[in-house]
Amino acid sequence: MSAFMSVAARRTAAAALAAGALVGTFAASASADAAGRPHRDSVEISGAQYDSPGWDNGTNRSLNKEWVDVTNTSRHAVNLSGWTLSARDGRTYTFRHYRLAARSTVRVH
Repeated sequence: MSAFMSVAARRTAAAALAAGALVGTFAASASADAAGRPHRDSVEISGAQYDSPGWDNGTNRSLNKEWVDVTNTSRHAVNLSGWTLSARDGRTYTFRHYRLAARSTVRVH
């Protein structure tokens, strides 16, 4: 076995080292950006009425008395597109194209 690497082996090794350096550079800058972020979005469930008052007969009138309040407590608007609310029984609500303003609440029925 020769002590010298072939040209192809040297090129492959150089390409692997260069790729590793690029990945390391992007990973470091991504973590630095996340660490330097001055605030984090703060969205919470601030209230819920999961059992409508009175007799629950399954009508829309009865269901509209069941709701969840979602509140943005930060000073910046939050894009809720793609966020979901789900119940234990598997029912799911997905926000589509919705932006919650700063210090605002939306009620989902």
